[in-house]
Amino acid sequence: MGLAALLSPLGVYAQQEPQKRGIDMVPFKLTPTMRSGMILDGAETPRQGAFHIDALLDLNFGLLGLTKGNSKVGDLIPFRMDLHIMGSYQVHKRIEVAADLPITVYQLSNFGLIRDQGFYQSDLNLAGLGDLRVMGRFLAFSQKDFPVGIAGVLEVRFPTGNKYSLMGEWGVVFHPRLVIERQIAFIRLLGNVGWRLRTDDGQYLNLYLGQEFVAGVGGAISLPNIGQFTDNQLLAEVNMATPAEAPFTLAYGNALKTPLELMLGFRSRFSERWVGQLTIGRGLGFPHGYGREAFRVTFTVRYEFEPEIDTDRDGIPDRIDQCPTVPEDKDGYQDDDGCPEPDPDSDGDGLPDNVDGCKDVPGPGDYDGCPDRDGDQIPDNVDKCPDEFGAAELDGCPAPKEEEVVLESERIRIKGNILFETGQAIIQKQSYPLLDDVAKVLRENPDVGPVLIEGHTDNRGSRAYNLDLSDRRAAAVANYLISKGIAKKRLRTAGFGFDKPIATNETPLGRAKNRRTDFRLVHEGGDDAPKAKPESQQPAPAPAPAPAPAPKK
Repeated sequence: MGLAALLSPLGVYAQQEPQKRGIDMVPFKLTPTMRSGMILDGAETPRQGAFHIDALLDLNFGLLGLTKGNSKVGDLIPFRMDLHIMGSYQVHKRIEVAADLPITVYQLSNFGLIRDQGFYQSDLNLAGLGDLRVMGRFLAFSQKDFPVGIAGVLEVRFPTGNKYSLMGEWGVVFHPRLVIERQIAFIRLLGNVGWRLRTDDGQYLNLYLGQEFVAGVGGAISLPNIGQFTDNQLLAEVNMATPAEAPFTLAYGNALKTPLELMLGFRSRFSERWVGQLTIGRGLGFPHGYGREAFRVTFTVRYEFEPEIDTDRDGIPDRIDQCPTVPEDKDGYQDDDGCPEPDPDSDGDGLPDNVDGCKDVPGPGDYDGCPDRDGDQIPDNVDKCPDEFGAAELDGCPAPKEEEVVLESERIRIKGNILFETGQAIIQKQSYPLLDDVAKVLRENPDVGPVLIEGHTDNRGSRAYNLDLSDRRAAAVANYLISKGIAKKRLRTAGFGFDKPIATNETPLGRAKNRRTDFRLVHEGGDDAPKAKPESQQPAPAPAPAPAPAPKK
């Protein structure tokens, strides 16, 4: 990727204006947009009113090589250090504006290599201004509403840099691009594709710079917090720019270059509003030269601000407000939790003593403020066996093993509840043995069935939410039994939400009894048939998109 024009025949591009210059020797710049990658932009934007300011130091080694045939003579620009002052502001929930002012702090040039060949070339300036970048980003689709985040970015580079010292370009550069983002668990994927449109081309000796197709892919992996260092991420990207005159080919290889670069980075928040980033990279290909530097390292320090959401306007942001829709009463008692406290809360669990079933021991509100030591979803104050996993119908005590699953004339009776993850259709592991016993009964009685698996919930949340949840939980149970060898045709599922309670929903024990799974024996075409769905028609038991704040189950 070095300059070879003086030492080999010049191509058609090298014969135009070999001393014109007007090329920025660092084509890939780190982005100033928020919630983005390193060079790649992200699609998702912060809240309106968010802003940040960056100070970035960019060190590049081996920027412009001189070759003779297949041998490298040396580097015309062995080293360059740029300082970038960058920032952005979220003017609207979908629109962000950003800018980057690059300053070359120090540049080492070695044009004596060309003078040794008999061609006079003055060395480059040691320092100077680069081309100002201004850009806007528009969020078209968010991942909250669409499978992937999609945004458009328009970048404009103004010719403010020193052209003769290879710090900037002659004309305005327009760089529109499409941004795609996808978050999968702790992995974030990014893709950018766009075009660099130059109003005036650049050239130095045989190196020619015109219109370019630009693309990049990358991602980030979230890492655990380490002490005060939070939001830790590992980043990786590959970026490419290829000339429109000869894309993805070696044609005119001495004149039309294809910059290709790999970048790796680490990003961390070391205080509430301060973020640091370190990246290393290098150009891919040999010899190193324009767009394929021998080595690159950047250091970034960022100050960022994002407005807090305070739904109830009590001065306590939602992220720490335990009652985000009810304002704090500011009565001098626990005024920093965001919840009004009409009465003292001795155990500090957020429930006042007058409604706390265990006022001296902290516990969740769903259990009236009492703990659940054995994890059977029955709070200790009403659990007759608080240290043994038990059934709600037995007031929290375990049933004798031989009585846990009993085949009766109209049903398969289980003493115990099938427990699920909160608000989901994921069966908890402690319920596997009980379901294994149900599967054993069905295998030992092949003529029994069809079996209608009924899902029931308590009354917290809307009816539509509970019907859907109970439907998915019944399907999850059926899928588990199928995995244990029970034929699909023997199973039916139906979700009834909270329409068929067997106990009061006013107490934690009553709600635990209502959160149940029943196994009823039905006859094809009987009264239950219209309500029962064949298991094969049930959706996969993956968690549904979370509805409006759903209560815990």
